[in-house]
Amino acid sequence: METNEQTTNSDQTPSKESNSSSFMYLFLIGFALITLLAACSMDKEEHIHTVGSETWEATTSADELPTFLSNHTEHTSELYSHVGEHAHMMGDLPCYCGCMEGTETDEAHDSLLRCYWAEHPADDGAVTWTDHSTTCGVCKHEMEMVIEMSNKGSSLEEVKQAIEKAYKQPE
Repeated sequence: METNEQTTNSDQTPSKESNSSSFMYLFLIGFALITLLAACSMDKEEHIHTVGSETWEATTSADELPTFLSNHTEHTSELYSHVGEHAHMMGDLPCYCGCMEGTETDEAHDSLLRCYWAEHPADDGAVTWTDHSTTCGVCKHEMEMVIEMSNKGSSLEEVKQAIEKAYKQPE
């Protein structure tokens, strides 16, 4: 006498339809969670990106310093805080750290100002900062000279001559 061992009990074995529904439900919940997390983090990080070897960060104005400065000294932050005040002069000053020649990964800078601002203020006042000068002693020293000499009433030409005297190599 043979017994039928294939008896099914709906309380013990879930149906294929129930498994598919559970899987789909978990998939949709997971997808919604990932989408939500991505949307929340986008606001924080879309204004910070890497270009070549530099980190660029957009802020709403020159008065709002970039967050990457939190990884650097107070002196570095202080120098960055003076950029807006001296931008008119910095845009006409060369930088002698080598950045004006460019590299394989970085475009050449056109002035000392470019060592601090990757992009000048937009119509709405937003500024894109670069971390280039956070680790460059030449850029920092030139900025110190700009601040000190400007505060003493020196002209653009006098500041330019002082920087050239300190850094320009004889031809």
